[in-house]
Amino acid sequence: MGDAQQTLFALAEVAIALAGFSAIVVVLKRSDQGTWTLAAADRFHGMIIHAICAVVFSLLPVVVNVMVQDVVTTLHVVCALLGAQMIAHCIGVMRFATTDQRTVWFLSLGLVIGLLQFAVFIDWGVLREFEIYTVGVIWHILQAGVLFVMLIWIPKSAIADQDSAQD
Repeated sequence: MGDAQQTLFALAEVAIALAGFSAIVVVLKRSDQGTWTLAAADRFHGMIIHAICAVVFSLLPVVVNVMVQDVVTTLHVVCALLGAQMIAHCIGVMRFATTDQRTVWFLSLGLVIGLLQFAVFIDWGVLREFEIYTVGVIWHILQAGVLFVMLIWIPKSAIADQDSAQD
């Protein structure tokens, strides 16, 4: 499990870097009154949660392997935990008031990845357990990155053109 651990540790480092960008988001997203919109707050919380999940699930196989001491069983256990977390998280976010239809479709991909984790857990003809588990961890990293971009994105309507700025 040596190469697998190195891969997961590298993913954990990426997730920690994304969580570190949260300070940038806090500075950029604060309005004049110091308040956030509900959508921006949901995105910020989601970014932090996804980054933390990526770190936890990157390190979890090492912890579980200490107790189980069998690589295949370890991967089955951590896939079950990751699958349960992903499914619960996706369903929860789909129920937010700020979730639009496009987001629901995107989260459906997360549900499929979560179900794939369970297919590994029940040993339902799925091979390459580590790669499937890694896809679940990468899902969290990508989600954190997408939410970061959504938070710092400046809509075209908020950009003043030069002609109106001179008036």
